[in-house]
Amino acid sequence: MGRKDGHTHRKSSDSFELNGRDLRENNYSIKENTDFFGWLEGKVNLPLFGCGIRFHVKGDDSVYAVRCAEFIEKITPENLREHTALYKCFEALAEYVAELIEDNDFDLGNVVFDEDSSVEELIKILSPTALTFERDTYIVEEECPIAFSLKLCLSPVPDEVMEIALHGDVPVYVGEFRGVSPWNEKLLKKKWNYARDI
Repeated sequence: MGRKDGHTHRKSSDSFELNGRDLRENNYSIKENTDFFGWLEGKVNLPLFGCGIRFHVKGDDSVYAVRCAEFIEKITPENLREHTALYKCFEALAEYVAELIEDNDFDLGNVVFDEDSSVEELIKILSPTALTFERDTYIVEEECPIAFSLKLCLSPVPDEVMEIALHGDVPVYVGEFRGVSPWNEKLLKKKWNYARDI
């Protein structure tokens, strides 16, 4: 599946079962990405979704990659609300998903999701499929906030793919998957961006 930033994935999903202890021992398995020059890749647990995922890092800053991985690994269903910007992104994504379901004749099986559903209910029907960290090269590593784009699919309808992107406390994009940069704040002017009103 291609991304507008030129980055492609050979598989539809980079998520898998993963053991956190193994990751700690090998520093998230960070290594050079053999497909894209100047990119890194690694593995991290996503307790929020109960799985592990392969991540990609735009740039070759392994220190930043570890900082991002450590941050994302600490987000759980229990503390998600403490990550205000990310929680707001999921609230906006809940609105997007509710409208998507309402406007389409999906077979959701036993899943019920609408405009009254919570973020916690949303998390249960999402599957992470790709995670990209991206450092702003104009900001020194120590001061650069965590920035990432998270690609997700709707579990009952796996072909429906969406994305959340943010840097620090700034939600940048929520909506249909477009392969955006978490630093592209111009996206906030787009009507199709559900982060525009956050």
